[in-house]
Amino acid sequence: MFTPRNIVIVIIAGILGTIANSIIINIMAGAPVMPLILSLGRNAVAIIVALLLIPIFARNANATAWVTALVALTVIPSLLAKFVFGAGAPWTFVLWVNFVYAFVATLVYAVSYRRV
Repeated sequence: MFTPRNIVIVIIAGILGTIANSIIINIMAGAPVMPLILSLGRNAVAIIVALLLIPIFARNANATAWVTALVALTVIPSLLAKFVFGAGAPWTFVLWVNFVYAFVATLVYAVSYRRV
């Protein structure tokens, strides 16, 4: 399940999801985009959370995997942002920008996923 190929794909998915998330934050809140994209902490959290894609897609069918992944990759980073990192933005904003991360990361993983 956790093959080197899957781990590389998850890393790429997490980083691309973070880039999309950063662009949306820039568009919606005007925050500088490059510090968000280059933040080691944001990328680390994104990659760690994206690791959930591996067991989600390995254990679920297509639609179920997508829904589960979108919910998990939206809710977990949102909870971390609000309760661990102290994000002051409203819940709707945090959920929306993390949904963008979840969608992009899931899309990248789903496109390159191979059931073994």
